[in-house]
Amino acid sequence: MRILSIDSSLGTQLLVADAPDRPDADAAPASLNILTTAGQDSPRRHAESLGPMLSAALADPAVAAAPLDAVVATTGPAPFTGLRAGLVTARAVGRARDIPVYGVPSLDAVARAALDQLARRDQQAAQSATVLVATDARRKEVYTARYRARGADDVERLGEYEVLAPAALRQREESGAQPPADVVAGSGVALYPELAAGREVLAPVSGEAAAQVRIALARLRALDGAGEEAVQQAGLGTAPLYLRRPDVQMSAGRAR
Repeated sequence: MRILSIDSSLGTQLLVADAPDRPDADAAPASLNILTTAGQDSPRRHAESLGPMLSAALADPAVAAAPLDAVVATTGPAPFTGLRAGLVTARAVGRARDIPVYGVPSLDAVARAALDQLARRDQQAAQSATVLVATDARRKEVYTARYRARGADDVERLGEYEVLAPAALRQREESGAQPPADVVAGSGVALYPELAAGREVLAPVSGEAAAQVRIALARLRALDGAGEEAVQQAGLGTAPLYLRRPDVQMSAGRAR
């Protein structure tokens, strides 16, 4: 299965990978054959960077040798402009090539990347650990959610996606309102070190294009039925998770 993956949660990541057919359970992480990758770190250059990156990726001889089978794109939560650019690009490719487009929340991908990092040195700990993910939401806030592993490729979210001030998130753990997570991850923890509270910061990023492919594959294997409703229930819908209104609002204009 050849998959294009787009992450635009902060900067821009794009990759094309061949994924193995794995009808069995998640005994070991899926091994992706990554054919090409591209990326840029600026949180304000999604629109102008995605087109050239996509054109170069699809023109790569290793990619052009076989058709794409699906597109996976992050659904956030992330700032409005970058998230929208990534989803618009993913949907355009899906329509042009008549292939399905699946969404994976960026915080889920960061959690999976963190658990992978932990598993490389302690597999048993990674299977039972809880992960607090916090990514940069700008406005001195973070997007956050808590997770634990679901098999070798997916994660289970423990609670809702939220956007909070770092101090409010830290207060939850200090007050006992929320049990402290075993590990912390994400660009928000790197930006606000007080969230770590002495814990190691894993996967200090806002999204992870390879991890979101593995999550999508795991959720596709677990689909209960067919059709759009089953895709939504599996957590693969493409509706964006903005969590708040965009930074720029259109003027209502002057009343006449």
